[in-house]
Amino acid sequence: MYSGTADGRSQLIRLRDLRSKALHLEGASAETGIAFTTRQDDAFIAARISLVFSYSNAVARDDGVLQVFLNNEPIGSVALGKASGPKARADFTFTPALLSTDNRLQFRFALKGQGAKACTLDRDKAIWVNIEPATFIYLSTKRLPIADDLASLPRPFADPKDPLPLNLPFVLPAGPEPGVLQAAGMVAGYFGLIAGNKGASFPVQYTGLPASNAVVLVAGGHYPPGIAAIPGEGPRVAVVANPSQVDSKLLLVIGDDTEQLRAAAGTLATATARLSGGWSAASEPLPPPRQAYDAPKWIPTNRPVRLGELPDGGVINGRRLLDSPKVSFRTAPDLFFGALSGGKMYVHIRRADDSWVDPGNSRVFIDLNQRTVGEIPLEPKLKVLSRLKEWLFPGNAGDRVSQVLLPGFQLHSQNQLDFLFELRAKADADCEMLDWSDRTGIDPDSTIDLSRVAHFAAFPNLALFANAGFPFTRYADLSTTAFVMPETSSPQEVQSLMNLLAMMADATGVPPTRFEVVEAAKVETMADRDLIVIGLDSNQPLLKHWESYNSVRITPTSVTAAPGLSFLRRQFQPTDLRAPYYRGAAPELAKANLGKPFAYLSSFWSPLNDDRLVVMIGSTQPASLVDMSSHLNDPEVAANIQGDFYYLTGSKGEFYTSGIRRFVGGLPIWWRIQWLAGSFELAAFICLVCVILIFAVAIERFSAHRANRLLSRTFSDGS
Repeated sequence: MYSGTADGRSQLIRLRDLRSKALHLEGASAETGIAFTTRQDDAFIAARISLVFSYSNAVARDDGVLQVFLNNEPIGSVALGKASGPKARADFTFTPALLSTDNRLQFRFALKGQGAKACTLDRDKAIWVNIEPATFIYLSTKRLPIADDLASLPRPFADPKDPLPLNLPFVLPAGPEPGVLQAAGMVAGYFGLIAGNKGASFPVQYTGLPASNAVVLVAGGHYPPGIAAIPGEGPRVAVVANPSQVDSKLLLVIGDDTEQLRAAAGTLATATARLSGGWSAASEPLPPPRQAYDAPKWIPTNRPVRLGELPDGGVINGRRLLDSPKVSFRTAPDLFFGALSGGKMYVHIRRADDSWVDPGNSRVFIDLNQRTVGEIPLEPKLKVLSRLKEWLFPGNAGDRVSQVLLPGFQLHSQNQLDFLFELRAKADADCEMLDWSDRTGIDPDSTIDLSRVAHFAAFPNLALFANAGFPFTRYADLSTTAFVMPETSSPQEVQSLMNLLAMMADATGVPPTRFEVVEAAKVETMADRDLIVIGLDSNQPLLKHWESYNSVRITPTSVTAAPGLSFLRRQFQPTDLRAPYYRGAAPELAKANLGKPFAYLSSFWSPLNDDRLVVMIGSTQPASLVDMSSHLNDPEVAANIQGDFYYLTGSKGEFYTSGIRRFVGGLPIWWRIQWLAGSFELAAFICLVCVILIFAVAIERFSAHRANRLLSRTFSDGS
């Protein structure tokens, strides 16, 4: 993702991490841009941008200019075309004074001579410039000091505006017991929520202090060397200077026993606003238990949702010369659309009274996860009935609402809507005198409606786990989840636990507080919970004890894959649209890398409870275990995790599925009939033919019987 030094004094912000594809400028005059943020406590010393671009042959045959702006201030330009020869890179140094916490980088392109009238012409698709994902901004910074005050939390330990992934060390007592791990996990979840989709990692150590900001759990008054005891009694939280590095801080979570540690961690995670000063008592009760599917980041499925309710949906204006507005949202991972093609979005376009706009040729394109799903003209061509309705019931044309289908197969756990405004000017408009209004946009009262979907999915399915921690995150506070750790957990095993909790907090929008941590020897006490088993092969006994449940079993000398479903069993296995379309290549990759370090994910139904699920995260080496937990924060890697087994060695990963699955959830009776009919098309056809034959035979028998009775009655009357 981003890269930087350990103390955060340099940052490399790459376009590929802000946007997965190139920025595209099309036509003789075009502009686009992208936003990025920087930490609030960074002072900038130096800054430069390395611009990587490409352009079409039509541009190469002409003369044009590509300009770069930061927060509306020019920072450089490069000539394109025949006069300058082929170019693909340009570097500009700019004054750091132009930077702020929230920044907008803009790129403007124009062909000389043609750009002046480009606003009145149709877009020429042969003329284009791409700003490539390899473009980056380099910043040299100095961290500003912050007072030892809990009111500043989460800073300086984490900053929501920081473009770098969070790396926050934890110091725990040696040989931490389950209660200590639970407290550490609550704090990790809190900081994972702050880090968001940038990702978070929490290196763990049992002795000494890192030379950086860090979290320290203090149990029973055992403070690290160099740290004075904090006054007071009971659960407390404090911020102190780090003696290992002058300009860094330590966040102390203090308790006389594990119960008090959990209370202090819970207060930090859920009631940070109650903390102030250098230290504070921390004994706030936990919030009430969450209900199923009520994660704040998941849009509800019991009502339409206004775009204005979403975090970035309040201001979604668009201009022809600015970047397209975006709205991100998450959904529950187990949505089932049944007879529906997908969700619905009802879009209300707000139009400014700009006299130069040609509404008949202007439109808004709507993309869902980078695929176009709708095209809405600013002045739609109404059908006869619609025109008649408007004539009988006149109203404001700006009040029209357009319906856009959000296809079910394109909706994922994480989704992004892009609104691309293509505003065209009238033929007599003066391009140099236009006032490009930012009042044109999408009304925040536009809605997304997923209110008719069902919750229905097949398990095991590691794709749902990798993308949203599901089904464990069905309850956002993880109240039905238990983590099974070794009796003596290594720092890397604890780090994997906390990395995973941070990912789940980001997926739901809630710091997890009601999960349990249990040692492997006591796993039977958690039979009523879904289980996540974490550990090294040499340290976690359940990895061997439950190895027979894995669909792929790996030894130092062999790899064995569970056989798939037989032809007959496949005929009785209902269709699962989320299932991989092939079995996967994990066994082959494992055979090719026998003897090398590896990590794996495995999922199966709990041996302790047929209604509970198990996910095992195992590895042969500590570093590989940490890599596996960190990769779950990488969308590109997580997209490749499917089935019921995933194998990772180095940077290569492959999945495998046995095809054996069980469906969980409820469907309306008509949807269930339709789903079963679609799953067993041949069987359904045979059944239909049998029903028709039975019905035909019944009618024939009934007709013959009735005819016989009529004949008998006729003969009786005749006699």
